[in-house]
Amino acid sequence: MVRPAPPSPRAVIMLTPNFRPETNAAAKRLSAMADHFARAGWRVSVITHMPHYPQHVIHDGFDRTSPDVRDEAGITVVRIRPWIVRKDALALRLLSESLFALQALAHVLRRPPSLVLASSPFMFLGPVGLLAARCTGSRFVWDVRDLTWLYPKAAGRRTFGVDRLLEALMRFTGRSADVLVTATHGLLAYFAERPQRAATIPNGVSDEVLQALEPVSRSPILTGGRPHVVYTGLFGYNHGLLTLIEAAKLLGDVDFTLVGDGPERDALRAAADGAMNVTIAPYQRFDDLCETYRGADVLVSHVRRNPIFLWTQPAKLWEYMASGRPVVHAGEGEVIDVLEGHAIARTVPPDDARALARALGDLLADPEEARALGARGRTFVETHRRRETLMADLISLVAASAPEAR
Repeated sequence: MVRPAPPSPRAVIMLTPNFRPETNAAAKRLSAMADHFARAGWRVSVITHMPHYPQHVIHDGFDRTSPDVRDEAGITVVRIRPWIVRKDALALRLLSESLFALQALAHVLRRPPSLVLASSPFMFLGPVGLLAARCTGSRFVWDVRDLTWLYPKAAGRRTFGVDRLLEALMRFTGRSADVLVTATHGLLAYFAERPQRAATIPNGVSDEVLQALEPVSRSPILTGGRPHVVYTGLFGYNHGLLTLIEAAKLLGDVDFTLVGDGPERDALRAAADGAMNVTIAPYQRFDDLCETYRGADVLVSHVRRNPIFLWTQPAKLWEYMASGRPVVHAGEGEVIDVLEGHAIARTVPPDDARALARALGDLLADPEEARALGARGRTFVETHRRRETLMADLISLVAASAPEAR
């Protein structure tokens, strides 16, 4: 039997399905982690998919022989060809995620690091990362951004008891990790039994993005033309965007633009059919998104009502606020405490189109308050959601768990 090589000091392997050049919340968070580990002197490897978000087509220039291994600014990036399946094909998605997790496991076993870090939303990366760490004598860090194993039941799908097995596996993984990191306090509380080193490191906004959006934050809003409300991000089940379409229909003198992509796109197009003030726009890269923010008077977010979403804090909110635009959020749970406690957004209950339309209309009718709200939001992000500060906290937490790798 061939024994694995001993772990390399100050070496971390990160397991994540999303990494730059993708621009979703997971890719931004994990790309920032990789950069900060590298700056702290760690040898960093990332095992990820070939980029294909959000169109579910491998990006131009990345469709290469798998695995594709490259050095990118001092970080070794191993890209594996994804098995792309329909978002609504649950069984195939689980198989696709499992295949990636097993491929990642093989890479870790070939060259063990001192630290294995696995991140959701792929649920099986957590247990597989724990297995890899225990097989190689490495420390294990689980970065939990979502409780995806609870989603099928929450969506009303029959799970035949598999949900209970998955939940038991994930709770075991959480309490067995050397370090447990979550994006919200509610996610941390979910793991009632957890390791000694456990902390909430929320999503944030990089200094680069803050700087890019600074001119946008100084540009005027509500200057006399038709008001413009914008949503950007995933068109997914969690977001319940049909409520936003209904709110738009109640505000016929306000233009609405929904920018993004996802499994609910066709349903949104059908619901918006005949609504002359609603535009469904494709996914945009950040430079184009800056101009979209500049043209918006209010930015809107919505998370549907469900107990499993009580602990969510949509990452888009912090980028919204970095633009200096006022924000209206429909939702419930801990994010409402943050938004209302700091007076940085208007909030309404989820799934209530009339309440959402009323909040948007009231804010659009009060330019002075809208500008003040936008300014407070940007100040909050600059003070409490700077990604550089948050990642430094994470590196310190992780380093404390692996003193031999300092």
